[in-house]
Amino acid sequence: MESKPIVVDNGSYEIKFGPSDLATPYRALNALARDKFGAHYLSNQIKSIKDISSVVVRRPHELGQLTSWELESTIWDYCFFNPDEFGGFELKDTKDQHLIASETCMTIPELSKNMDQVIFEEYEFASLFKSSPAGFVPFGRAPIAISGKGDDMPTSEADSKSYKPFQLVIDSGFNCTWVVPVVKGVPYYKAIKKLDVGGRFLNGLLKETLSFRHYNVMDETILVNNIKEKCLFVSPISYFDSFKHRDDTAVEYVLPDFQTSFLGYVKDPSKPLPEDSQIVKLRDELFSIPETFFHPEIAQLLKPGIIETILESLSMLPEQLRPLMLSNIVCTGGNFNLPHFSTRLATELQRQLPTDWSCTVHSPMGPKELHNWQCMAAFANSPLYSEVRVTRDEYYEHGVDWCTKKRFGYQNWI
Repeated sequence: MESKPIVVDNGSYEIKFGPSDLATPYRALNALARDKFGAHYLSNQIKSIKDISSVVVRRPHELGQLTSWELESTIWDYCFFNPDEFGGFELKDTKDQHLIASETCMTIPELSKNMDQVIFEEYEFASLFKSSPAGFVPFGRAPIAISGKGDDMPTSEADSKSYKPFQLVIDSGFNCTWVVPVVKGVPYYKAIKKLDVGGRFLNGLLKETLSFRHYNVMDETILVNNIKEKCLFVSPISYFDSFKHRDDTAVEYVLPDFQTSFLGYVKDPSKPLPEDSQIVKLRDELFSIPETFFHPEIAQLLKPGIIETILESLSMLPEQLRPLMLSNIVCTGGNFNLPHFSTRLATELQRQLPTDWSCTVHSPMGPKELHNWQCMAAFANSPLYSEVRVTRDEYYEHGVDWCTKKRFGYQNWI
């Protein structure tokens, strides 16, 4: 009997991977770090760094494209052949294994070929199917529906499981935010739009803001990323409303002292602080940084925000499809873990639409960054999977150019 395929959501910040029958995937940071003493840490070893100051992080992805397979294959080896780290999971022989992998939207064809060559020629997987994460989303479930008109209600069990032929996927990850209309499981490439605001951008802006107002943290990548994940939120109503109440929502963040804490933490008012603790009191930084999704001009970025990007994408779709897409918006990616992001998006988008159109945003439960992997695992269990994958024999028969142009590339659809 054929083994369950291995599903790899190859994100630029974190790799989610494991057999398709897992409830929750294994997770590994997609990076290599060097501390100030010159020691190197690969993937999840980064979490064991004691002194996080002046840590330099290198990633295989640049500008959203996977450019360094020398580093990426090392991280994949760490994921696939490291049973002590990942609960006994190990690929003893990749020749008999089938792979489902994600790839960035609009990947440059030459870089896409590199991925095929590594998978079939170095790892020698038995078969491969890859797509942008948006292509897998219609197979998944997003049980929370948020209406732009305010009448929120959970979708029924039947609705959440059914395949949606028309969906607008908003995938907001570490590198950027993609707006991808999906028609019958195929991304509509002519209307795909990219917003250059993601987790990396928020980290950089937060570094500058904290360095200007409090302490110099320009070299504290890990610390700033932790502050972003623990403290930031999207203004639930508007930036100006949150600004009026900035003192009510203020947070005191205790910086690491490398004795009681290595990453720092949010201050608990009921507990006393250790002596000589350094505290950063965050007020309007908490919501002004994520507000750049809606108003990039806050960061002197002269580009359209996420609402304008969505409307621009819709304008390139056939007119009959636009209301269908707006009623089936799916939010996925780690940035949607920011509180109120999905609700604010639905509200802001509804204001820009004709009055008889209804905007409904579907938000997955649990960690949003895992939703793409869960959709990929659902696709692996569908009967369609075995029909569309490319086997190693087909790859060697037709060549890498055929793989990219005829099966996995976007050229045929434009």
